[in-house]
Amino acid sequence: MNNNVKKGLFFGILVGFAWGLDTVLMGMVGQNPILQGFKSSALVSAFLHDGFCFFWLAVVMFFRKELMGVFKLLKTKKGKVSLLAAVVGAPIGMSGYVIGIKYAAPAYASSISVIYPGVGAILSYFILKEKLSMRAVIGITISLIGSAALGYSKVDLSLYPNFYKGMAFTCIAVLGWAFEGVIIGYAMKKIKDEDNIKASPQQFLTVRYLTSFAVYALVIMPAVGGYPVVAKIAQSRDILYFAGIAILGATTYLSWYKAVDYIGAAMGTALNSTAAFWAIIFSWLILGTEITPYLAICGAIIIVGVFIFAINPNDFKKKKNLEVKIENN
Repeated sequence: MNNNVKKGLFFGILVGFAWGLDTVLMGMVGQNPILQGFKSSALVSAFLHDGFCFFWLAVVMFFRKELMGVFKLLKTKKGKVSLLAAVVGAPIGMSGYVIGIKYAAPAYASSISVIYPGVGAILSYFILKEKLSMRAVIGITISLIGSAALGYSKVDLSLYPNFYKGMAFTCIAVLGWAFEGVIIGYAMKKIKDEDNIKASPQQFLTVRYLTSFAVYALVIMPAVGGYPVVAKIAQSRDILYFAGIAILGATTYLSWYKAVDYIGAAMGTALNSTAAFWAIIFSWLILGTEITPYLAICGAIIIVGVFIFAINPNDFKKKKNLEVKIENN
């Protein structure tokens, strides 16, 4: 195993670990007494999460001397389409996810959420006319079966009285992230770079969180009357928790891009799905959530389906043959 593969596997595993922990900790801070008394508490949590994610990414971009490129990107057609993708994936997707965590618990919400690449592939098939292999269809079907089974699971409704409501919002998150991928795919493949501006994936990610922060700040928070609650949280130590959790959120995406760079999108996507496993483990360790056999089996089925969908064995054979040819030469 060469160093690039080792690095790719490390970052890929880090993606699942960080997002799983991020999910559970967001569920924990959602129990804050200040938030509990506010009907739209999940939206406030999402606003603080994505706002701090943008801040940390902006800091990284500043020190990498790429921050000005983010604003240049916004002037291009590709950047403007990315804004649309960000609205669909960040405020809509993230809001659905956080509400799902609130009502259905982190372990269940995370297990459902990891099917979004498969749903995105289905949407790409119909919208972008991208082909789907039989292997991909089988993997997506397995994941959807696992998700449907998890959605119909018999949970203790005395603990989670709004469980099915949470599942519904998690499905909204899945659709939001899936559509985001389709729109980004269109921007990357159909729109040419302008004025020799070739933005890095990290700059696109910064645009994503900037857009999310702006929509929450200018539209959603005023609409739900969230700023008084934000002010109360800002005056408490809990604001530090949101800032710290956002580091995990930013780490998730930065690690994702690193993993894709080293080992490709297929394996990176598959390892990303392990967030469901980590969310279940951290829910048990931190929140005391019971890991029922049904939850464990459904989570495993979903992850296996994502691996089947994302990883093409032929790619490894081709890569191995290429390495053999290079060694022989």
